[in-house]
Amino acid sequence: MRLLFMLTICLLAINAVGQTDLVSEKVNVVYEKDIKKLPTGTTPKYFLDSALVGACLPLFNKDEIKEVTVNSDSKFGEVYIATKNPGLHRFMTLEEIKNKYIESPSASTLYMVDNDLVKGNIADFKIDENYILSINVLCENDFGSLKGSVKSMNIIKITTKSEENLERAGRVYIKGTQLQAGL
Repeated sequence: MRLLFMLTICLLAINAVGQTDLVSEKVNVVYEKDIKKLPTGTTPKYFLDSALVGACLPLFNKDEIKEVTVNSDSKFGEVYIATKNPGLHRFMTLEEIKNKYIESPSASTLYMVDNDLVKGNIADFKIDENYILSINVLCENDFGSLKGSVKSMNIIKITTKSEENLERAGRVYIKGTQLQAGL
């Protein structure tokens, strides 16, 4: 009887503090079209080694940063970044990377950088060519959910030389009967 009483108390306590709502009611679904965006011209301007690079900072090795200065006197802010080795960066757009490294690229392309899907105007997104660790090209046939429904599409997955990626690149994974590198 005492065991039944303790079990009842435990179940009541779990129910009182535990999750009682359905999981589907707790999942936050956001549609990109519903996100309020800042009006054009309200984002900060970025300068790299005194050169204006626009409203999107290029992707490069953070260890190359010598100094960051923010001019808050301007209307929307200006961020000045000085690097340790100015002039050694070779910034490329995603299209330039595709044209240089991908054989017979598909007309439709999705870009991923460090497992994040690149959204917005891809012409504004630039990466230092020296900061690219690997480029993996996937096609629609590599994904069961896309196979047959999408024609001629590439997914270009760019991995940078971040500390985490470099650490993972040195690992070897054994999967079934195959060896696979860390990326």
